[in-house]
Amino acid sequence: MTYIEQLQKKHITVLGLGVTGQGIVRFLLSHGINPKVVDSRPVPPCADWLNHNAPDCEAVFGNLADAALAQTDLIIISPGIPLFEQSVAQAIAKGVEVIGDIELFARLNTRPVIAVTGSNGKSTVVSLATEVLKAAGLKVGLGGNIGTSVLSILDDEHDVYVLELSSFQLETTHSLACLSAMILNITEDHMDRYPDFQAYIKAKQRIYQHVEHIVFNAEDQHTFAEHGQGSSVSLTEGDYHLMKVAHEPYFAYKQTPLLPVSSLAMVGKHNQFNALAVLALLAPMQLPTSAFVTALGAFRGLPHRCQLVADVAGVRYFNDSKATNVGSTVAAIESLASTKRNIILIAGGDAKGADLTPLKAPLNAHCKALFCFGQDGEQFMPLLRNSHRVNNLKEAVIAAKSIATIGDIVLLAPACASIDMYPNYMARGDEFVQLVEEHTLV
Repeated sequence: MTYIEQLQKKHITVLGLGVTGQGIVRFLLSHGINPKVVDSRPVPPCADWLNHNAPDCEAVFGNLADAALAQTDLIIISPGIPLFEQSVAQAIAKGVEVIGDIELFARLNTRPVIAVTGSNGKSTVVSLATEVLKAAGLKVGLGGNIGTSVLSILDDEHDVYVLELSSFQLETTHSLACLSAMILNITEDHMDRYPDFQAYIKAKQRIYQHVEHIVFNAEDQHTFAEHGQGSSVSLTEGDYHLMKVAHEPYFAYKQTPLLPVSSLAMVGKHNQFNALAVLALLAPMQLPTSAFVTALGAFRGLPHRCQLVADVAGVRYFNDSKATNVGSTVAAIESLASTKRNIILIAGGDAKGADLTPLKAPLNAHCKALFCFGQDGEQFMPLLRNSHRVNNLKEAVIAAKSIATIGDIVLLAPACASIDMYPNYMARGDEFVQLVEEHTLV
């Protein structure tokens, strides 16, 4: 009996009807399974879709206590819902199995998987890896936390899958077999979800459960695998590193040059690290060097990730709205830093309970000013002497422009989630781009 046939005999509840939940329901329906659909919101985002496309599915929206979760055989949960939520925890205590869509994918997939997690840089690494694989002529399925449901790309057409995985997704993943997997970095994040930093690290470490080729960050011990050896990545000290060949920097493996750093179109030290991570992750695939050269030269990066918006009168404006935690903001500052304190940082939003003090050293080393806004903007004020509280992003951009001189960098890297003022980080980044165009390109 196939696993799908086993599922067809079970009473299945899909918990959460956002993007992930919709993908799960759509997949189950395609295999003749009508699940019960539950969401704590009175009107979840995909309620209309469910009503039109799956009218035979029982739906319970609102209080989870009314959903009888303990009376189902299997709960397929969306990553935004914690396992410690009372109704979920009670169902688990009663013996109900709770998995996520990544685990369901893992139980059905037969193709090689390249998996990446980390606090920062995941989307860039998986996107670049995908482009390299495509340049090598392979059919690639890219999904997971990057915004595409893994179940929607599960088919026999793909040669390999590249998955971006969050700690939330990994919490409910037990049997994902990977050809290679990497934790890029781990810095404090989602402290509103986890009891402490160690719990967050433990969730990330779950990516190494069933991996043939482990890759880790040589400069971040939190990324080291507890068992087994692997390949390390670092600009200076990893198995995959940078080296000089006739005064030109090269990406290298154990002092063997692979290709020049100049082949990488993206700017910044953090993107050099990302390229090394891709080289390490894809090593088991034994791809031609030409595939890397083609992809690294063509890939310009993703929007809202240290994206150069404009260069106006010698002042460069960068949009890194995706920097939603302290670690990503530190990375952005250090990647753009020079010998001068020439960065004007715009930060603030919902800090998610994080400790902001790790920002203090890079701010004082590389930033001439800080403009902070949003719900937790006040918490940034003690980090740099030249800090200014503003009411919104518009005020921050105008104020930054007023003090910027030739050679300066105005950087939006908020170190916070955007939900206090925006629907998402993309909307925040889009507004920044628009404000730069309106108030500097004149």
